[in-house]
Amino acid sequence: MQETKLGTVRIAPSVIATIVSMTAAAVEGVAGMSSISHPPGRGVGRTNTGTAPGVTLQIRNGNISADLYIIAQPDANLRLMGQALQLKVREALDQMVGIPADQVNVYIEDVTE
Repeated sequence: MQETKLGTVRIAPSVIATIVSMTAAAVEGVAGMSSISHPPGRGVGRTNTGTAPGVTLQIRNGNISADLYIIAQPDANLRLMGQALQLKVREALDQMVGIPADQVNVYIEDVTE
């Protein structure tokens, strides 16, 4: 039986960043997504990058490196929340786009009052 090629599917990095942002915002203990604070020189002139509220990501060699900037709820266990964020984001990327997350870095920028 001959297989017919249907074409190519490409997902924009900004769409993947939106998936990461929405997944992170739904994790228990997350009050919201923070503004993105860029370390000096990071992301300048790089291709295959995407941003969404509280998220920057880069796609290299078929792997995703995501940085999440979070505002935590005051009663959240920050360590457990960070671990849950890493797990949930990895699962969402694997299930929705089939691209492995090489790194999921969590930066807790603030705690609500």
